[in-house]
Formats: sequence, structure tokens, C-alpha cells
Amino acid sequence: MASLLNFILAHQGDAADPELVHWIKERLDSIFGTGPWAVVAIMGLIILSIPIFITVVYLMQSKRRAADDALNQELRNREQQ
Repeated sequence: MASLLNFILAHQGDAADPELVHWIKERLDSIFGTGPWAVVAIMGLIILSIPIFITVVYLMQSKRRAADDALNQELRNREQQ
């Protein structure tokens, strides 16, 4: 328990080096040639697309599983007859 407490207390609270963040931002602006709102929009689309993608894959798999279950049930019924 003491080691966990020491780990928490030793954790640095800074999120990132401000100079590094500024350098990355400058490089992204020079690559894309856009303003900060374009980057915000792109990142927002990426963030929103992740749960949408997961939901679509889940629904596709559940439909496939339901179709497989129905086929298996039909095969079992034919075997019993």
C-alpha cells in the first residue's frame, strides 16, 4: 500500500512540455495549412467516429450471430426428423 501511495505522490502533474506542444502545433499547421478550427473539427470527427464504428461492428456481428443461430437451429430440426 505504501508503494502505491509513493507512486501517486511521485506522479508529475504536468500534462506535456509546452515547448513540445507548441512545436507540434506549428508543424501540423505547416503540413495542413489550416487554422486551429480545422484541426479541432478533424479531431472531433475522429473522436465521434470511434464509437460509431464500434456500434456498427457490434450490430453486424449480432445479425451474423442471429443468422448462424437460426441456421444451426434449422439443421438440428432436420437432423431430429
